[in-house]
Amino acid sequence: MVTPHPPAAHLSPAAQAFLRDAPPPPETCDYSDLAVVTALRAEIDPIWAAEAAKLDMAGVNREEFYGGVRCLRYASTEAALDKTSVLVHFHGGSYIFGSPEANAALAIPVAVHAGVPVVSVDYRRAPEHRCPAAIHDAVAVVCALAVDHDIMGMYGESAGGGLAVSTAVALRDAGHAMPERIGLLSPWVDLTISGDSHQTLIEADPDFGDPADPPALSAAYAGDDTANPQASPLFAELSGLPPILTQVGSREILLSDACRLDQALRRSGVDSTLDIWDGLWHIWQLFPELPESGQALREMADFLTGR
Repeated sequence: MVTPHPPAAHLSPAAQAFLRDAPPPPETCDYSDLAVVTALRAEIDPIWAAEAAKLDMAGVNREEFYGGVRCLRYASTEAALDKTSVLVHFHGGSYIFGSPEANAALAIPVAVHAGVPVVSVDYRRAPEHRCPAAIHDAVAVVCALAVDHDIMGMYGESAGGGLAVSTAVALRDAGHAMPERIGLLSPWVDLTISGDSHQTLIEADPDFGDPADPPALSAAYAGDDTANPQASPLFAELSGLPPILTQVGSREILLSDACRLDQALRRSGVDSTLDIWDGLWHIWQLFPELPESGQALREMADFLTGR
């Protein structure tokens, strides 16, 4: 897929090259059909997982279970795996795709730069398990970890960013302790698809292209109740959440989600920072060959560890 808009001249050569010849996004389909989704997962998840092989850093991982939920703990070394200060990661993939393995390129660099393990949560996905199953899994992991760990922060990309906000709200409402900080990478927080950028940037974002795709993905996760604050935390009561850093690109369809969430957080008294990266697209941080990816993930690691 060649985007109809030329890349910004200030981007790295690698980012410009990506935008000039981006791979085509998957065709829109019936995401409520498990057979179709299973076939797509077999195609998409390995492509994402291959990005981790491009990293110029080593990482190790270990399978663990918290609250009955499978997780992968990532760290720079075997010794670092045992540290009790941790970060929690919720992978993206529209609540349908992705996994701790598939999205490792967004966990390993943060673990290495932060110097503490990243616990990536293998939460239940749609269409087998609709909202709020993913939230229940995320809360179970955070509460189990908190028994003998210091959770410095939690973060997520795309749907994982929305899940991070929904999880923080659920923890607050249940009276549980929350992580000290939350990091959001292009968060999907409005499953009603009402943001302006869903219309104005659909052709500029190489990850998308078909206006019918986001509503179809949303329905697979939330059914007809896409405005429910559990599915769309943009509409939740947000007061009392910890400081939040949001990274988003200027040519992605979730730009409106990030801007509106930042406004809602600040109106609720939350310490919110919105970092818009000019010329970049949805989850550019997934691609290690981009200098902009490494820079963004280093800044996210610094924020989550309070540096």
